[in-house]
Amino acid sequence: MEPCDSAAIEAELRERVVLAFNRPEEHALIGGVALHVTREPVAPVPTLFHPTLYVVLQGAKRLILGSRQIDYHGGQIVLMAVDLPALVEITQATEETPYLAVELTIDRQVLGELIARMPARPPARAEPVSVHPLPPSALSATLRLVQLMALPADAHILAEGVKREILYRVLNSEGGDALLQMVRAEETLTRIGQVTDWMHSHLNTPISVENLALRAGMSVATFYRLFKDATGTTPAQYHKMLRLHEARRLVALQSCNMFAVSEAVGYASPAQFSRDYKRAFGLAPSQDAKRFG
Repeated sequence: MEPCDSAAIEAELRERVVLAFNRPEEHALIGGVALHVTREPVAPVPTLFHPTLYVVLQGAKRLILGSRQIDYHGGQIVLMAVDLPALVEITQATEETPYLAVELTIDRQVLGELIARMPARPPARAEPVSVHPLPPSALSATLRLVQLMALPADAHILAEGVKREILYRVLNSEGGDALLQMVRAEETLTRIGQVTDWMHSHLNTPISVENLALRAGMSVATFYRLFKDATGTTPAQYHKMLRLHEARRLVALQSCNMFAVSEAVGYASPAQFSRDYKRAFGLAPSQDAKRFG
């Protein structure tokens, strides 16, 4: 595809994303697809990601995952391979040039079917979150997907095929290794996912690596290594971020006092809770509550 063609496609895609976002009543909902339009910078917000592909068209974002910081911007794709708690900050967005992205939930079954029909390729290590250049072929397919939002009858028949094509185009690009690893590590990710699901529903329960490894049916050393490979962080750090994200949700709701919030997410020491909260979100919980008041 010629550079001028890519520029024209990207310009039309940006225009259509804004139009569909501003007039949802005139556009069809397509399952597993979401549009993002933000017209000003946004301070870090706790977010729980699921396996997802983001096609970023304009503006810039920063993802903070434990001690790791990942920046991405228009003209890139972002692949989230596993469920991840993280902080997300929109660093570049204005009224004239908003942050724009198309989000596509990754269907592992469709992904597996595509890989099975493609030529084999050697395994390569991929990060739980990876950023790559936006392939022109995926850009074109994404435009057709957003165009279908204005054609509900066509979307009903064609959208799944276009979503499948987008995954295929990314598989054939620099970002393909990250998608390949999602399928090749399916059994491991399932077992790690069972552990993270348990952690989500037991925020106020103390954890030990030994107990978590037992739940995953692995040795402690293997579990620890595979958990960190899958999530980019340790089990203890992951559980702490889940607790703090839930705490911030409770602080925003202002449904209980700070002592009750710390107790609800499993902190025995309110002072330690306040220190961890401030380290994660920049303000002590009592100060943060005023921003939501």
